[in-house]
Amino acid sequence: MNRLLFATLCCAVATPLMAQTTYTNAELSSTSDVIGTARYVGMGGALGALGADISAISSNPAAIGLYRRADVALTAGGLWQKNKQYEADKTGRGTFDQFGIVGAWKVDAPKVRYFNVGFNYQKKFNFFNAYYADNGAPGGLSQADMMADLANKFYNEETFRYTLYGAMYDAWIYDNDDKGFYNGVSADKNRFSSYTTGSVQAFDINFSTNVLDRYFLGLTIGIDNVEYNRYTEYTEERTLNHLIEGIQDYTLASEHHISGYGVNVKLGTIIRPFEDNPFRMGLTVETPTWYKLKSTVLYDIYSKYDSEGNYNQIGYCKLPSADDNYLEYNLRTPWRARVSMGSTIDRFFAWGLEYEYANYGKNHMSYPGYDTWDGFSASSSPDREMNKMNKRTFEGQHTVKGGVELNVTDGVAVRFGYNYITTPYKKNARLQQDIDSYAMDYVAGTAYSNLSDVNIITCGLGYRYKKFYVDLAYRFRQQSADVYAFDDSFTSSDDFVRDNPELAYKTLRPVDVNLNRHNITCTLGFKF
Repeated sequence: MNRLLFATLCCAVATPLMAQTTYTNAELSSTSDVIGTARYVGMGGALGALGADISAISSNPAAIGLYRRADVALTAGGLWQKNKQYEADKTGRGTFDQFGIVGAWKVDAPKVRYFNVGFNYQKKFNFFNAYYADNGAPGGLSQADMMADLANKFYNEETFRYTLYGAMYDAWIYDNDDKGFYNGVSADKNRFSSYTTGSVQAFDINFSTNVLDRYFLGLTIGIDNVEYNRYTEYTEERTLNHLIEGIQDYTLASEHHISGYGVNVKLGTIIRPFEDNPFRMGLTVETPTWYKLKSTVLYDIYSKYDSEGNYNQIGYCKLPSADDNYLEYNLRTPWRARVSMGSTIDRFFAWGLEYEYANYGKNHMSYPGYDTWDGFSASSSPDREMNKMNKRTFEGQHTVKGGVELNVTDGVAVRFGYNYITTPYKKNARLQQDIDSYAMDYVAGTAYSNLSDVNIITCGLGYRYKKFYVDLAYRFRQQSADVYAFDDSFTSSDDFVRDNPELAYKTLRPVDVNLNRHNITCTLGFKF
């Protein structure tokens, strides 16, 4: 190498760049949780056919058609997580999950019995989680090698320093030889930490009707609000016995914020096929949500070396945060379809089942139109390579929900529910950063997580007194993830194999992290 090995320009790099990838888009479009009123949560959200609950708007708009009097409900609670890597770590926070009101009007018509209108605010997904992914045996593979591989493939004199791999080169994290080939040095260990907050919040306006007490129809117009915040740190350590005794390490820290809004429409029906039987069937079709989003990021590179290559034994240096940079883009989520069934036994027992399908391989990313120099507006343009990677990475997700309710007395009910949600990630999915995508030109990190299937277990308790009711629910959401610090595909490139035969074709071992979450929910309601 033709420069001092790994001498880092202390306090020299803090470039505000960003990347919006298929992995983040999948997080934003996820609905793999049960959030809503405590009754809805307690029964695992399996109310698409049973209806008569404000939160069932999210499953089937026709559910509101079963109301015969007005209802108002408010739901709040607490959410916490215990990290697997550090048993003493506990994180939690309060949540405001739902507020809704339904008005029911009896109609003086031969067939239409009621016309109902509802409004409901409800979280679709809570992004809150925190984890550490320590990899003490990366097999010599390093993020610096990945950055060097990108530099070898995409070096452009005009844009180089505006990319992450260009910034890391300027920071002496990797170097090039006399022939211009970029290369890094083997790593001894790495650590990635992530802390995410925010949620997708749905504001639903519902119209529904009751025909002959056997056919219920509903329409919901939904407006979603997105607030996503993620704070990450990646640290890599390399022993430099040939240069200096001790450990040379660097840290890449980033703050990522996404905000915006989206719209969708749901159409649903509930049918009671047998006149003298309470058995019901439900069907819902939900359009894609069309999101308009803005993403901003800051990242900094920290090092133990000063600009002269001198080792700093006291601490690290960093440049103060620069102004935010941002990317505006559009995201179209997949269509969703739900079928459900349920029934009651007098006023004593109720049960419900529901199935949902959504193909996350259909997520579609594009960039908004813009005003050209001659005054004409250009139409939005898709990110074709990102969308192709999305299809290679994701597939259909299947969700099965079940729930029961038992009225032990006239005013007290107990509830139980269960969800099984398959992972939308294909086998061996990976975040490719060597694709010709506009967003990937501005990447601010390399880590990605392949999520497992989800199991959700719920239980609840309800109390009714005249027009007032209070419900409690507990939810346990079980999920794990394989966290990869970076994409290891560079180990098979010809140049890397030639210069690093000892690392050729090696694969990076993922770190298994625990994403389990616990939630307690309370709903206060009044029917009048």
